[in-house]
Order: sequence, then structure tokens, then C-alpha cells
Amino acid sequence: MEAANPPRYSTLSLDPLPLYPAPDDFDISSLDRPRPGERESLQAFDFCIEKNTNSAGDSYPWATLRLFSTVPAALQRPRYIGGENIKGSVMLNLKRPRTVTSIAVLLRGRMVTSSLSEGSHTFLEVVHPIWSKTSAAGPTSSATGKLQGFFEWPFSFPFPVEIRSTPSSASKRNISTITQGTGETGTYLTPQTVLERGVNANVTYEVVLKITTAGLLNTKHRAIANVLYIPLIRPPSLGPLRAGAYVSEAPLLGPEQDPAGWQEIARMELRVSESSKGGFDPIAIDVECTAYISNPTTYTRGTAIPCYLICKNTHVARASGHSRLSSTLLAAFAKQQCVSLGLTQRIQYHQDPRQALSAKFGSDFKAGGSRDERARSTDACGEAVWWTPRDVSGRPFDLEGEIHLDVGHLPTCDTPFLQVSHAVTVSIKSSPDLDVSLVPQTSRIMAHGRRGSAASVLTSSSTIEPLVEFPVRIATAHAKQGPVPTPFTPPPPRKLKDGSRVQDVQYFQTVTMG
Repeated sequence: MEAANPPRYSTLSLDPLPLYPAPDDFDISSLDRPRPGERESLQAFDFCIEKNTNSAGDSYPWATLRLFSTVPAALQRPRYIGGENIKGSVMLNLKRPRTVTSIAVLLRGRMVTSSLSEGSHTFLEVVHPIWSKTSAAGPTSSATGKLQGFFEWPFSFPFPVEIRSTPSSASKRNISTITQGTGETGTYLTPQTVLERGVNANVTYEVVLKITTAGLLNTKHRAIANVLYIPLIRPPSLGPLRAGAYVSEAPLLGPEQDPAGWQEIARMELRVSESSKGGFDPIAIDVECTAYISNPTTYTRGTAIPCYLICKNTHVARASGHSRLSSTLLAAFAKQQCVSLGLTQRIQYHQDPRQALSAKFGSDFKAGGSRDERARSTDACGEAVWWTPRDVSGRPFDLEGEIHLDVGHLPTCDTPFLQVSHAVTVSIKSSPDLDVSLVPQTSRIMAHGRRGSAASVLTSSSTIEPLVEFPVRIATAHAKQGPVPTPFTPPPPRKLKDGSRVQDVQYFQTVTMG
């Protein structure tokens, strides 16, 4: 720590913290390239144990856990990013001799789904010893471990970027740790802190100062610091043509000019006709719509997902001689934006997260005959805004757009006890002037969290269910190299979740056959 930039100090032992962190508290998208006006500084946060009293009868902290963290000025708690160390010091201020047996700092991660005992699971625990009577590295008044005066022990240890899941038989406390275990193990990216309104699944982290003192009975004293954690997830570098467009502030090239820069997610044949409310036989055309999103399909929150829609009139289904009317109909179809692309976020978790130790999420569990109850909540996170591309290459009916990604979106996560997945959906929007229906055919569907093929035959023109779900990944930081993707339209107003409303949650029950 440089003397020229001393940390700002904050004592939080008695100050109440907001229950839900602000979305901006998790924004590290500008980690490598700070935006104008943004300022982060090294701050010191103190968490105290206050039980001693002085001659005047006032209490004072006899033990303090001090944590250093580089955070925005408005952030009221320590925050750690994947790859950082937890740095700080432990301070004792003992006016009278006190027998101390041991001092340790613990990092603990928990998954909490309810206030019941089975609704809490400690998936991460790291113990960092500070001082012990048996191996005293600091001054003591005697071999008994009595301490008096002021002592300070600095410490630094890494915040694990991965966790290791072990079978429940490997640990009586069902703790997944980074230490070497026995039996089968799986390694997973350490999940972000999750404290979301309307989601009954919290991921919390705390740094604990634990001091054991001796007397008639051994007594354990604790100071607990609730901290935020954000995994460092970066997307791959952009392709050369898309990167060049951002550098020169030019429009993105379409899928035909830059095929490597786009990923086809849906190819649909739609029947489009004028509304038949007037009672006459309307003209109808068949339109082939191909939906694309940009490659690579990992996007940093706070940016946008570029989208592209190519619309072609394959043939006139009725009144084939009305070519002018069919062009007018195709133009109306494009103008009214009857095809919608959106982003959904799905959170899946175990009601009893301890059951997730023996297998990956969604797999059968080894406890014969046990029933696993899982919950799933799905949230629509955004919808594409469209405009006519600047270079239409002779096709005036194509559409270019983007889906804005709020900085408050959870990053993609896949652990045995919590799964956060994202998908770009393709659906048909209703129109007051047009009837739009999907021509029955076998379609490829991409589901949340996996890439697979399945038969899907949809014939309803009024369905609001997505026709396609294509999995994408949401990252927390920008790529190491290359320009930052720039949205072309202003982001929509942020939608605040209503914490007073009960969210519908779907439950799944899986019975394991012995």
C-alpha cells in the first residue's frame, strides 16, 4: 500500500447495510478501461468486536477485522473480483492480559433458499490461520498465550475463483472446499453474490474473524463482514470486421458481408396475410425469416447483443399475379416488426441445496429413493429494438437491431446447487393489420443451458411462446484485447423488481430409483 494513496476508512460494525445491493455495485465492465468520471479507490472497512470497557465505562473495540478493497466511492461494503486477494489485518487492543488460544480469518460462501436448516448450504470455506498459542509467531507474556497491549497481524490470501464439489460422504458438514478431498470431485466457477428481489435463492459471502480465548470455558468471539464477489468472466475477442466497425464507428456488416461475425439462431417460414376481419379473401405470402445474433455468443453485461433479421418473399401463396401487393405486404411485415428477439434469464436451484453435493445439477442422486425438489424462475430481461440497415444490398425488408444488457443481469453460472442460464428467444408478435402464422415444419430449437435438436411444430398465429431459445453466455468484463462493443441506441429505462410481489416459481420433483 503506497503512502501517497492511503485508503479511506469506514467502520461498519454498527452501520446497517442495504439488503439488496444496487445493480451498479456489480458492474466491472470497465475494469480495464474506466469510463470518464468513474473513480475507484482503495478503502479500508473495519468490523469490530466491542465488549471491553474503559475507566469511564465506555465500550471500545478490543478486536478489529480490517479489510482493504478497491471499490467505487458509493459502495458501502468490501467487494472482490475473481483473481483478487483478500487483504487486511487483524488488530487486538487489550488493556488487560487475556489468554488467547487461536486467531483465524475465514472466508465462507453459502447458498440460502430458506430460513430452515435444510435451506442453507456452505459450499466454500477457506481457513487462514493468523496466530496460535502452540505456534506463536508474535509476542506473548508467557507460554500460556496471554496477550496484552496492541497487536496487528496483516494477512493476504486469494479469493478462490473455483470451488470443488465433493460427495456428501466426504464431509460431515457437506462443505465444498478448495482443499484436497476424497472421492469424485467436480470443479466449478465460484458464483457471483446473488441477492435478488423475487428470487428465493441467495448466494452470500462473509469474511469472519474468529478468536478463541481461554478461561473457565473456551469462548469463541467473531466479527463478521458481509462482502460481495464478482467472478471475472471475459468473452472471446471480436472478429476483425466487427472490431473494425466499432473502431471506425461504422455500422456493422450484415451476415452476408461478414458470415463469420454472425450466428444463425432460427430459420422460419411464415405465412403473412392481411387481417381477414373484413370478410374478404386476403392476399397471403410466404416469408422466409432468418434470425442472427453476433459471434461470439458471449456478451458483457452493460453492452448489447447485435441482432439481424433477413426477410425473403419465397413465393406468393395466393393471387400470384399481385406482385406489387405482395411487396407492400412484405414491407408492412417488416415495418410492424412481427418477429421479436428477446433475452431470458433462467435461475434453477435446489430447495435443499445440500442434495447437490453428489452430482451435477439435474442428474440423478445417489441417495436411493430420495426426492429432489428443484425450483426454477424465468425472467424476460430485454427485447430487441429494430431499425432498417444502412446498407440493405437491394433488400429493403431486412432489419438490424440489438438487445440491451443491463449491468444488473446475473452472469452465466453452472454449479451443482445453482444454475443461471440465458437464451435469446425468437417469437411472433401479434399485429392488428396482419395475420402471421408459422408454416408447419420441423424446427431446430436451442434450449436454455444446452445445444440440442428437437422437433417443434407450431401452427398457432397468436402464440406468445418463443419458437426458438438459443443459449448465450453473459460475461462480467470486456475482452482483454480489442474495442469495447458500442450499442447504437440508448438503453431502455431500468425496470426495478417489485419485492412486495410474490413471484411464480415452478417446482420439479425427481425421484431416484434405487
